[in-house]
Amino acid sequence: MSHVVAPPSAVVPGEATRQYLAALAARKRERIDWSAAPPTYKRYPAKGRVVLPWREPSLPGDLLRGLLGVTRAEWAHGARTVRLKRPAPSGGALYPIEAYIALRDGLYHYDAAHHAVDLVRPGDHRPVLHAALARPPAVLPELVVVPAAVFWRNGFKYKEFAYRLQCQEIGVLSAQVLALGERLGVPMGVHWRFDDAACQSLLGLDPACEGVLGAFTCGTTTATSHVPAPTATTENHPPPNTTDHLPPSVADRLPLLTALHAAGAAPHPGVLPPAPPSPRGPVVRLPAPRAVRLTDGLARRGSPDNGFLPRPIPAGTLAAVLAHCAAGYPGDLPGTADAPVTVTPYVLVQRVTGIPAGAYRYDRRTGALVATGGTGDVRSAPLQPNTRLALPEAAAVVVPVGDQATGATAFGDRWYRLQQAEAGLVVHRAALAATAAGLTARIHSDGTNPVTDAALGLAGPLRSLSFLLLGTARPGSTVTTSLT
Repeated sequence: MSHVVAPPSAVVPGEATRQYLAALAARKRERIDWSAAPPTYKRYPAKGRVVLPWREPSLPGDLLRGLLGVTRAEWAHGARTVRLKRPAPSGGALYPIEAYIALRDGLYHYDAAHHAVDLVRPGDHRPVLHAALARPPAVLPELVVVPAAVFWRNGFKYKEFAYRLQCQEIGVLSAQVLALGERLGVPMGVHWRFDDAACQSLLGLDPACEGVLGAFTCGTTTATSHVPAPTATTENHPPPNTTDHLPPSVADRLPLLTALHAAGAAPHPGVLPPAPPSPRGPVVRLPAPRAVRLTDGLARRGSPDNGFLPRPIPAGTLAAVLAHCAAGYPGDLPGTADAPVTVTPYVLVQRVTGIPAGAYRYDRRTGALVATGGTGDVRSAPLQPNTRLALPEAAAVVVPVGDQATGATAFGDRWYRLQQAEAGLVVHRAALAATAAGLTARIHSDGTNPVTDAALGLAGPLRSLSFLLLGTARPGSTVTTSLT
């Protein structure tokens, strides 16, 4: 039976966000009950299954595999365990996002474990999804990918903090899908504003268990995007909400998460707040950005677990990383064609040739760094052991910064989703650019804290939203191989 998630009692826009942020600020480290971990893959009955080609170029196969497929194997010398991993980073490698895809002949669920799609609903449901988007493309897309978060999949470990990770992961996947579209030669669009109820109903999801967080439209007109109709008949196909592994409800386990997600579904006009003022510190000119392509970082990107070599990186490489993470993208927020609109990239320079160590705000219009006058050492914050190991050796730290409160006036509690998603997009673009330039990068979410905010010189409501270390990879005991 579907659970009804009630919005918070307060009707003030942003109240659910304020309660959620207050709880995150007060949270303490808890013991992780690994026995509560749910299955890592959602499965639908295989009657309507279509196995996607692995080696032959195809759509949607290449797109889905590059987005959420099992494409990497990681093992350690001397150990007897192998970890299968996905193409894009996910907090704790728990991968809470499932993908649904609407094609001309049906709505499918992507089975990442078997690189197949399972029929959820026969028929063409692209018009329903197209109509549900706040800013739909001018023509009906050839396919629509709908990512949805299984709340408990990483909620059992991270508790309420899981929603922040899920929203940022949608941004990471948005950056990934745009790079994949470029590599495949098909136009992609990123949508974070839509009719939640319409999408949730179409997918047959219980809002106390799962939540739609975005949509990706693909405008290709190539015939290769067609998936052959399954042999199963419509009459004996199960209803869309029948699954082999039904996700558990989090309405009682994670009440602030479910309340914030429900409150974010309310419609709001969506006028962006004015950008915060730029710091007035000394300006440091960066050289011309090194020419790199994000697509070149797709296959080689990894998250190192053994730190970095303490070596400086060229200023032109840092310029390339910052230019890519501050570039525009085809999103549904006004102004995204030019640049991210809810966050601003900052950088902590530690080892960059020709650039004094310190905290800076990146000015995308001039391609320069503006010193912020921040005080304090980020290494004095309460950090996880792997962050404490890697931070002193990293060449630089890319930090998207934003005001988590002001945007709620126009976007309501949806603002939290939008801003966290854009933060994820920014850091993943930075990671892809760093990888394409021969570096390595890893997100360390524990790096966002009041100590980091002070070190960046943030004032008023501005806060650090993510924390990406980048530098030269240190050879170690862990080996990651792409499965091709």
